[in-house]
Amino acid sequence: MGVVIGVLAVVAGLAGAGVHAVNAAAGRTMEPSFWLMEVAAAVAYGLAGLLLRSSGARRIQILLGVIALTQGLALLGSEVGLLTGGSWATWLGAWLWAPGYVAIAVLLPVVLPDGRPLSRFGLWLSGATVVVIAVTWALTPYDRQDFPEALRSETNPVGVAVAGGPAVVAGIGVLLLVAVIAGCASLVIRWRRAADLERQQLKWVLVGYACTIALFAVARLVPAGVTGVVAGLAMLPLPVAIGIAVMRHGLWDVDVVISRALVYGALSTLVVGLYAATVWLVGDRLGASTGTPIVATTVVALAALPLRTWLQRHVNRLVHGDVDEPYAVLARLGARLAAATTPDDLSERVLPSVVEQVARSLRAQGATITLRDGLVASYGDGPGTATSVELEYAGDNFGRLTVTRSTEFDAHELRALDQLAAQAAVAAHTVLLARESQRAREAVVVAREEERRRLRRDLHDGVGPSLAALALHVETARDLAADDPDATRQLLDRLVPRLNAAVADVRALVHELRPPMLDELGLATAVRELADRLSTGTTTVRVTAAEIAGLPAAVEVAAYHIAGEATGNAVRHAAAGNVAVRLWEADGCVGVEVSDDGRGLPDRIEAGVGTSSMRERAEELGGQLHIQSGSSGTTVTALLPKGAP
Repeated sequence: MGVVIGVLAVVAGLAGAGVHAVNAAAGRTMEPSFWLMEVAAAVAYGLAGLLLRSSGARRIQILLGVIALTQGLALLGSEVGLLTGGSWATWLGAWLWAPGYVAIAVLLPVVLPDGRPLSRFGLWLSGATVVVIAVTWALTPYDRQDFPEALRSETNPVGVAVAGGPAVVAGIGVLLLVAVIAGCASLVIRWRRAADLERQQLKWVLVGYACTIALFAVARLVPAGVTGVVAGLAMLPLPVAIGIAVMRHGLWDVDVVISRALVYGALSTLVVGLYAATVWLVGDRLGASTGTPIVATTVVALAALPLRTWLQRHVNRLVHGDVDEPYAVLARLGARLAAATTPDDLSERVLPSVVEQVARSLRAQGATITLRDGLVASYGDGPGTATSVELEYAGDNFGRLTVTRSTEFDAHELRALDQLAAQAAVAAHTVLLARESQRAREAVVVAREEERRRLRRDLHDGVGPSLAALALHVETARDLAADDPDATRQLLDRLVPRLNAAVADVRALVHELRPPMLDELGLATAVRELADRLSTGTTTVRVTAAEIAGLPAAVEVAAYHIAGEATGNAVRHAAAGNVAVRLWEADGCVGVEVSDDGRGLPDRIEAGVGTSSMRERAEELGGQLHIQSGSSGTTVTALLPKGAP
């Protein structure tokens, strides 16, 4: 409502100024005090009202808009009446300026700065003063008003002689004086009761109000030739003071002030230019006529809203950054994620780009993303208040986004920050996955080389020397065979256990590479054999499994070792009476589940070698391992993709 009134007021004031230009070009002039005062009030108070949006300022916004609208319509009515000779337009312009003029002096000081009066009496007094003066002026004959000489001979269509009588004028003067004193007292009392910040705000309002009243008084005393200039100047101090109070002390909403000041300042300039261009074009093509201002006003009215929307979008981006266009920001973030092709791109380019985009979008001094693995990406640096948001995606926390800004975020900006954090969480998730994948590949390479080194060491230091020694003994037996068969037989008897030991060592190495039972018996039977070996007199291990055909070797080995490790842990550490091992196939995965009825795991436990080994085997294949434990036992579940290499 307040915005609509403010826009109408500015348009009416500018339209009135345009009609005045047409009248002036035709030699139809009006006392300067009218058009200068009214156009200044319409624009200044209209723009001041448009600057305010917060709920605490809504009443003030509407009041400022109404004051501006009365002045704009009064000017437009007077000028149209002068142009066309219309009596009702002239009548409207003759009195409509009065309520706004008086409201500035008596009503605004009662309700500033929060729209609520200190007392009902002050509100009723000021409101009654505005209404009485407006009605009286509407009924006063033109020859008793401050009206241009050219129209003093006209007749007020609703004029009443007594309305302009001395007694009425004196009574109104006393009422106006009392209302002005009450308004001044209201501001002073508010200032004395206010806290430090509100006192600084009210100081500017007091100064603006005092200057306005002083200029009103001066306008009545100066010669007629400069009355219009002084009256026009009187309409500026209070709106300017409100603007200063907002910008310097946060009276209502400083960001909105700046944004709307730019928008409506530019809009006013464009509207005036458009109006003037239309008047010139229509006048040049069709000649001067009474329809020219109407055509120009229609063009301005049709263009005002699209112009405002276009200006608001660009000014918001200038003042607020991209907060008001979150989808554009999210689209840019998504494009940067899509452009990354390697883990290095994600870590070194995308994450820094994300924090830069967040900082620029929110007009922040700096932004930092800290991932849970310790990676930090920052943009900008400067003093300010830090606001942090957790980066959560798919129920998991991947880090924290911290934004530093010299001013606090409002509710709208916090919502934008949450949206940006949600997109940044996707980036963090992607970066972590890429980094973990890179680390996994590096770990596989390291593990492979370590395994090769171990095999070389075992073969070189264990099996190799044993076989070399056996070869020497066999050669000795060959040399003795012809001369001393008994000694040869004794030597060979001693070699048999050593040969068996060497064979066992080789089998152990082969078993570590891939359990032979998997090839000989299949996964399900191999797990049953393993369960039989692990069963004890106090713990029974039961296996539920069917043979699963077509499994890759890596999946078979991982499933076998996970089942063996989990079962061994349950038998050795859980004091379980029963252990159940289950193998199944579903949805392209092989499932391994080992559950026991033992004592469960402690509340805080560090992952040991066995647990880490099981998790690594599952994750190497792109699978998952879950461990659930309670007082009734522990369940280990592994899901391994069947199509893993």
